Amino acid sequence: MTQIAPRIVPPSKLPEPSIWRRQRRLWIVVGALVIAIGLYFGIGAFIAYTADAYVRSDLIAIAPEISGVIKSVAVQDNQKVAAGDPIVTIDPEPFRLDVELKKRQVDSLETSVAIKVQAQSADAANVDSAVAELRLAQVQFDRVKILTGDMVISQSDFDKAAERLRFAQDRLAATKNQTLVDERSISEARAQVMAARAALAVAEYALSRTRLTAPAGGYVNNLRLRPGDYARAGEPIVGIVDESRWRIIANFKEDVAAAIEPGKRVWVWLDSTPWHLLSGHVQGVGRGIARNEVPEQLLPYVAPTTDWIRLRRRLPVTILLDEPKAVQGLYMGADARVFFFR
Repeated sequence: MTQIAPRIVPPSKLPEPSIWRRQRRLWIVVGALVIAIGLYFGIGAFIAYTADAYVRSDLIAIAPEISGVIKSVAVQDNQKVAAGDPIVTIDPEPFRLDVELKKRQVDSLETSVAIKVQAQSADAANVDSAVAELRLAQVQFDRVKILTGDMVISQSDFDKAAERLRFAQDRLAATKNQTLVDERSISEARAQVMAARAALAVAEYALSRTRLTAPAGGYVNNLRLRPGDYARAGEPIVGIVDESRWRIIANFKEDVAAAIEPGKRVWVWLDSTPWHLLSGHVQGVGRGIARNEVPEQLLPYVAPTTDWIRLRRRLPVTILLDEPKAVQGLYMGADARVFFFR
């Protein structure tokens, strides 16, 4: 048998894909980027938005004006307090004893002044007596002088009369000088009384400062104080977050912040209460920021979003929430988001 060789059919030539098909993915990516850029700049022309925002209030640092041992703590951590509520009591016993000591010193000095004033009244009588004695001695001297000239009285009698006159003059001068000394002593004693009364007032004030109260309503924060701890004057021992000073600090880019006018209506999203938009208005825009992060300075430092590329700086914008405020969602330092229509 003869074998028939199979016929080889040449493959059909496939059509070459178009440029669009070959670069379809690239075109899709490019188109998506163009749309995203257009949306970003297009929406940005009508809506300003920032996620670089946070809740802020005033932290009242309560520091005692005196040093002493803590006797009692009337609040607990995270407790809500009203203005005037007792917070801490410093042991008042040492200050009470100091007040009693100062009172005794005032009484003693006032008694001393009374004695000296009484002695001064005797000085007046002594002056009157010395004046009368001087007048008598002067009269006698004048008489003896005339008689001595007429050779009726001897020179010895004249010398005695002159001696009595000088003695009377010296006694009057000494009495007047003693009166001035006593007046000066009384003035000094009265000045000591005034100083003692001032010291007593300071001691009474220190005693009144042993009881610390809340200067404003708010929430006790991060309380670590316990009875028996030692409080030093001027060092904060209790912090209270003021419930009446809530505000939002939103860091907007320079061009956006510079165009914001006070009173501008904005909308705030708190991360602590999501899906709840709160209305607010711009209180003002910060006029200065620090370029370097340095603690304890008056200019606020706004950290850039990244360190490896230079971006536009952000300026802090203070936003006040409109009433009624959702106090339960306000926590100092919590994140927020802010947007408004240009």
